[in-house]
Amino acid sequence: MANQTNNAELLKQYCKGKTAEQVKVIEYFCKDEGCLSKNMSDDEYSSMVIKKRDSLNLRQKALSKIGLDEDEVSEIPPAVFEGYVFKNAFAKKRANGNWVSSSYQVAWLFFSSTQIYIYRYTFNMDEDKKSESTDEFFYKDVTSFSTSSETETAHRLGDDKFEVETNKFKMVVPGDKIFVSMDGVSNSEDIIQAMKQKLREKKM
Repeated sequence: MANQTNNAELLKQYCKGKTAEQVKVIEYFCKDEGCLSKNMSDDEYSSMVIKKRDSLNLRQKALSKIGLDEDEVSEIPPAVFEGYVFKNAFAKKRANGNWVSSSYQVAWLFFSSTQIYIYRYTFNMDEDKKSESTDEFFYKDVTSFSTSSETETAHRLGDDKFEVETNKFKMVVPGDKIFVSMDGVSNSEDIIQAMKQKLREKKM
């Protein structure tokens, strides 16, 4: 009983100062359903995430940040990777066994005749927090493209933490490795193969 009381207090603290939509998200991840309360469904949450992603117009935002027109980065079709990010985020296993979190990442990669541009944007559903970054690399400086299985630590209420296995796109450059979530991309292997082929051509 004491634990339930503590959890209720923690939940109240998490929700303080949040918008109505953010409160719904926090309750979806943290609140146990009872006979008098019902959280939104898994599908409702996923739809909410996709709606927010689409509203951000990230492809255009990426091109704007890069400062190039689309015809200048048309060496091969641009690649997009996306998926949930679990590090320090709320997480939950859906009824179908897949994991979702309160943080979502989208990355666009564009290819010019000499360089690769990568734009990453991560947004949170439970708070007004976001991060974005832009990098560019010459083909000759890119070591490899690959996929990688990573373990991230997510949380629920308070100190309730757990490990989640995720699949990520990995881009290796001198002195750094760039990881991007890709659980939300069904044809990721095809995309990566096309990128590898272009990298081989440029390095010949």
